Amino acid sequence: MTPFEQAPRPDIADRPTDFDFMAPGAWLEFNCELYAIVDELAIAIDRIDAGVIHLQSGRALPLLQLAQHCHLSPRDDWHDLIRQHLRTVTAHLTEVATLSAEPISMIDLRVRLVPDDPADRPVIDELCARPFADGIVQVLAVDIPDAIRLVPRCEIDELGWDLDEVWSSAWAQTEALEQPDEVNVIDVGGADVVHIFGHRVFNASLVRQIEDVVGTIGPNGAIVSIPHNHSVLVHVIEDTTVVTALNAMIPITRQVHRHGPGSVSPQLYWWRDGAMTSIPTYFAPDGVEVYPSPELVAILRALH
Repeated sequence: MTPFEQAPRPDIADRPTDFDFMAPGAWLEFNCELYAIVDELAIAIDRIDAGVIHLQSGRALPLLQLAQHCHLSPRDDWHDLIRQHLRTVTAHLTEVATLSAEPISMIDLRVRLVPDDPADRPVIDELCARPFADGIVQVLAVDIPDAIRLVPRCEIDELGWDLDEVWSSAWAQTEALEQPDEVNVIDVGGADVVHIFGHRVFNASLVRQIEDVVGTIGPNGAIVSIPHNHSVLVHVIEDTTVVTALNAMIPITRQVHRHGPGSVSPQLYWWRDGAMTSIPTYFAPDGVEVYPSPELVAILRALH
């Protein structure tokens, strides 16, 4: 009997709210494919809950990004997408435990931004993760033929590298070599929002150097968001149109983050001199409530 057959099946009709971009029928079909492929690959699982696979090793495999990819792909492609994803992820987990057979150098390293999700905490703790902004952490990564491999701390220790030097090199390579594929200015009712798009997952990391893309940002800073790996949204704070931009970016960011793939954060941030401060946003029954910091409030009031 395979590990899959030994594991209890949950009520797969219980769709988590994060997955409500999938219709109930699509959610059911996604889970049926998932169960069949886990069985086919004989993955050693403990159980499958709605939206996450729990391995016998104690690790958890969140399924949100995989579901987002399937949602954006033709139904006939789902089987191959799910199979390739599970094969790549489980192979990566083996590499984390045993170190990669392929040697790497510091010039191979890049910085990837990922959500600081409690469900991913066991894996994040094994990586050289550092805080980037509220709800976002930065991790070290390298390209491998079929995926982006995250680099665990044990591999850095095994190579005898200084961690601060490693991070400096990773950021230098990311900022020098990663470039957006498209930069578009979007008019959102009289305010300009710059959309920085890139096919590579490191596009989100360009938020640290957005002045290289959008030009010099003045002392007021900018409103930014990183809904997923491939998109950064920016509005430079110059005049009262910031209110229009802010009100437009909240639902846009939330929707793009929801659909993914590669979701990073549904939040908006105040970017100033390279630092990012979250702008808490709450969806109340009678509208959206926004709570910018007192310093940002003072800047917004001074513009009127």
